[in-house]
Amino acid sequence: MIPLLARKYLYRYLIVAIGLPILARLLAFAGQSLEKRTGKDNVVSKGLKSAGRFAQKRADKSQGKKERKSRHTLGQAGSR
Repeated sequence: MIPLLARKYLYRYLIVAIGLPILARLLAFAGQSLEKRTGKDNVVSKGLKSAGRFAQKRADKSQGKKERKSRHTLGQAGSR
């Protein structure tokens, strides 16, 4: 049987490693689908997409992944 203290950390790790990336993708997908449905960006779709990006950054940071460069930054570097 897993000791109580180790179980708490195991559950926290599982939430961060599995739950947070899934939540991030769901939020971003909901924002994009709402934007497609309405045909334009609105406050709710921007908020959902922003929350998805934030959750993905937190998940990457907690897993020790290096920070990704944004598409905008990559686009500027390639045009020079």
